[in-house]
Amino acid sequence: MDDSVRVVVTADICPNEGLEDELLAGGGARLLGPVKALMDKADLVIGNLETPLCDQEAPIRKCGPNFICKPALAPVLRDLGFHCLTLANNHINDQGTPGLEQTLRVLREAKVAYCGAGMTHEEACRPVVFKIKGRTLAVFNFAEGEFAQAQEEGPGAARLDPWWPERGLQNVRQEVDIILAILHIGNEYQPIPSPLTTDFCRRLAAAGADAVVAHHAHIPQATELFDGVPLCFSLGNCLFGYPYTQERFDAQPSWFLGSAAEIEFPVGDCARLTIHPFKRTPSRALAELSPAGHEAFEEYMERCEDILVDPALHQRFWEQEARELFRGHRKALPGYAQDLNGDDPAKVQRAATILYNLMRCEAHHEVLKRGLRLMHEGRLEDDAGAQAELAVLAERIRQCFAE
Repeated sequence: MDDSVRVVVTADICPNEGLEDELLAGGGARLLGPVKALMDKADLVIGNLETPLCDQEAPIRKCGPNFICKPALAPVLRDLGFHCLTLANNHINDQGTPGLEQTLRVLREAKVAYCGAGMTHEEACRPVVFKIKGRTLAVFNFAEGEFAQAQEEGPGAARLDPWWPERGLQNVRQEVDIILAILHIGNEYQPIPSPLTTDFCRRLAAAGADAVVAHHAHIPQATELFDGVPLCFSLGNCLFGYPYTQERFDAQPSWFLGSAAEIEFPVGDCARLTIHPFKRTPSRALAELSPAGHEAFEEYMERCEDILVDPALHQRFWEQEARELFRGHRKALPGYAQDLNGDDPAKVQRAATILYNLMRCEAHHEVLKRGLRLMHEGRLEDDAGAQAELAVLAERIRQCFAE
């Protein structure tokens, strides 16, 4: 008898742009492709629901799009095999408190477990606990500070801050057998996670997590074994509705490359993590990589992991990513400052919203801070060697789609 508990974690589920209709029409198994077979063999399947499920639009003021999907999606996801949905992300509060409240209600009615959001911040930070094969498994979920995040003790997503996550894990460590922490964190489309991202994941491992999995960056990133605890810094997308176009692929091929984390929790031993990559096809269904694609994925992951093992190398590559990200902010900041001090109320409001988000979200704030530091130290000029190797990693991503 195998007493190991097997958990599959997938990343962002946001079936916008017509994908919702296909799911509601029964096309979920086709869309999930090889991930569905992986889910069917797991004891627990967790997905990241990156949209509210509600009837009425009540979009909050924010940067970026306000998503919404039908409440009928909840039982569909349940029947596809998702036992639990994580809600701590930057879109779960897109339709305000009424939308969040209905989302939580329809998930309860569909008997889909969830964590990471609530009508109070304390509620949002609570884990969901499962009893599997005689063992208790607690799932925690936290997200960086964007507009869905709970403010003070109000409703929203659980805050990934220096206090709540570690305290929560430590409080239940002696009460459960297994702790899995899932984070929504990071800088989008960057192959190398920032030191901030790796530090948050490592801190939760040190606080008592048996495994840590992250998503949000829309690109698979490296894994790591930290003091015996497996960490995955980004899974990439799962079911995101934006249609495949050649233009979008050319601009961001990582958008169409995802992975699922399979975590085995043996009795009396450390957890074991396996990453299963997949690609999204023009039909929007997920598919296996070809042998050549798998080889490119393995080369990509191995090089990323080699970079993270060396702190100096990690710092060097992250600083080059920060230079490139900061370049866009630096160009736009004078315009924001002008609008903020102007007479047009709409422009004042928009500039305040953008600047607030740059200050509030840890990933954006870290880019600004590192970019300004590099300017201060006279090191803003590109690192040609790191830049060239990041280009090689980008090419490896493209090669993952080889037929």
